[in-house]
Amino acid sequence: MAGSFEGIPPVKLRTIRRGCSAAIPMILRRCRVGPRAARRYVAPGMQVRAHRLEELELLLTLVSLLLGFRAPGLSKRVSRISLRRLRLLGDRPVVSMLLVAGLPLALRFLLLPWVPVPQPQIQEEFSYLLGADTFAHGRLANPTHPMGFFFDNIQLIMVPHYASARPPGQTLFLWFGQIVFHLPWMGVCLSVGAMCAAFYWMLLAWAPPPWALLAALLFSLRFGIFTYWMNSYWGGAAIALGGALVLGALPRILTHSRLRDAVWYAIGCCLLASTRPYEGLAYVLPTAILLTAWWTRSPDRKTMQIRSLRILAPIVLTVGAMVGWFAFYNLATTGRMLQTAYGLWREQQGVVPGFWWQPLRRVPVYFSPQVREFNAVWEVAIYNSLHRSRLALLSALAWRLMQFLQLYIRPLLLIPLLVGVTEGKTWDTGRQGRRAVIENALWVGSGLLALLLGHSLFITGVFLLWGALRIFRGRHEWRKPFRDRFCLGPDAPILLLFAGGACAMLTTFSMPTYYAHFTAPAFVLIALGMRSVAAWRRTQGIGRAVVINLSLCSCLMVLVSATLSILHGHVVHESPFNWSTYENGLEERAAIQSFLDRQPGKELAMVRYGPGHDVLNEWVWNLADVDRQKTVWARDSKPEWNQQLVRYFSGRTVWLVEPESGTVRPYPLSTLPETGEPPPQMSVTR
Repeated sequence: MAGSFEGIPPVKLRTIRRGCSAAIPMILRRCRVGPRAARRYVAPGMQVRAHRLEELELLLTLVSLLLGFRAPGLSKRVSRISLRRLRLLGDRPVVSMLLVAGLPLALRFLLLPWVPVPQPQIQEEFSYLLGADTFAHGRLANPTHPMGFFFDNIQLIMVPHYASARPPGQTLFLWFGQIVFHLPWMGVCLSVGAMCAAFYWMLLAWAPPPWALLAALLFSLRFGIFTYWMNSYWGGAAIALGGALVLGALPRILTHSRLRDAVWYAIGCCLLASTRPYEGLAYVLPTAILLTAWWTRSPDRKTMQIRSLRILAPIVLTVGAMVGWFAFYNLATTGRMLQTAYGLWREQQGVVPGFWWQPLRRVPVYFSPQVREFNAVWEVAIYNSLHRSRLALLSALAWRLMQFLQLYIRPLLLIPLLVGVTEGKTWDTGRQGRRAVIENALWVGSGLLALLLGHSLFITGVFLLWGALRIFRGRHEWRKPFRDRFCLGPDAPILLLFAGGACAMLTTFSMPTYYAHFTAPAFVLIALGMRSVAAWRRTQGIGRAVVINLSLCSCLMVLVSATLSILHGHVVHESPFNWSTYENGLEERAAIQSFLDRQPGKELAMVRYGPGHDVLNEWVWNLADVDRQKTVWARDSKPEWNQQLVRYFSGRTVWLVEPESGTVRPYPLSTLPETGEPPPQMSVTR
């Protein structure tokens, strides 16, 4: 019936709407849901173990499958309405892109009363903010401070210039937020919105519009609200944005040979090079090889010339401009065009090599116990854990692959991913029979169990090896697209995932944020997998019911995270790469910073660490213009050296900050000698 919902008369529907419009504001006024009201219903300090959330998602996955196969009629009406709406929205790509980009931002802004603007707490975050503030001052690097000995830290360089050691990609987004909105976090929001829009644009090149929109919405809700991509300055969204641009432009270039697609591809390559150069190279190299083969095998000379002008020339010019800017940036920060700030920082402080099979380096001279503990103790412990035995090495490398699935895919999206990886083959139980049913169930079960018990080498190994065999089974025609017309199916995203897995196996350090761009091929496979799942037993509606159930449960997990945040819940033992609820690990530092900023005049905070201090919780961070800061943070050192620091910052109120006790008090200046000796001068060499 036109203008009604499944048999509800229009008059009655209008009555319901009017009643809801009057009742909802009254309910909100009565309840006054807010931080104070939430504490009335939830005990302060409510804690939820992260493992419970994983078990809840696993349970929802099993319930979705059970309801889909045993009671598809429950989801039939919802699936019919949802898919119809998705088709209507899919016909309007601009509106759909705005929806995908704006929905997570709107929800995140609505949660600001309970989930505030994040405060930095990890070393990389402070380093990125230093770079953004440096750019905001109109320069690429800062002169070395005369008292740089007291400010030396990890993830930055003090000589030959004072600058961030991080690549400048994430820094540019923070700089934009600081310049335009006077808030670096708005640059994070911009990167998240652009990432979500780019993912939808990418998926349109691989899947039909309804499935591209559904996968993009699930991606934006999962990564745009309650992950560190949004709730920190660490990055992740900028990396994933580069991966989406590259993978979205690739099939468009091979199909249409348009100039704009080549430009988007080049911009994606530049983003990856300026955020994660090594992992970005592993991502871009297979696509570059494919484009080169496509260009060299042009059918005639005229087509080759057109491809050269429309595709290769824009890519080469854009990447060449990026290389030139990087050379200038390196010259400004390190004094050498071919020396990056990150490479110089590792050269000055690093002991552990970049690849696990390389030997340890000579321990350099450090200027603070905390920097020494991080580089010569904490990182060396990770290196030694990889060399205890071959079994320990295999377990650590396998865990890296499972960590990617645990944090980026999770149980609810594992089944569409596995179906997309195998192109939907051997999943049609009506054709393959009972043997296929048992094999599929065991493989999915091993995957779900591996996600729940990620550290189990046996379960993880069985799942990964079984998956590799199923992927390569029947794939003897991988060269066919190269011989014919370069048709891109699931093979290209799978190849990129294999490249990312091989890349993760080689390095000493591996964290999920290093491989954020590999979520792009994963979600391409998820979109294709959902389309294949929806085709299962179409007449009975089982496949569509499974897809809708999994999608609704994904939305339910977002609602659970929002509820925990509103009720001030705390997720215990949660991975820092997840962050279902916002948590500031340096709350005491932020409180002391706020206290010092309220004091009249300028302040000097001398940080004195106690025994057993966690080296990852670093308090001594400053911005670009140290001398003009309201509060300067410095390390407490020998009295003779401290006296020189106090004399340099004469006119400032000096405070002693002790992180272990969380206290701040006036510094006992009477304990300093009348004359002091200058602190050690920092040098470029090890």
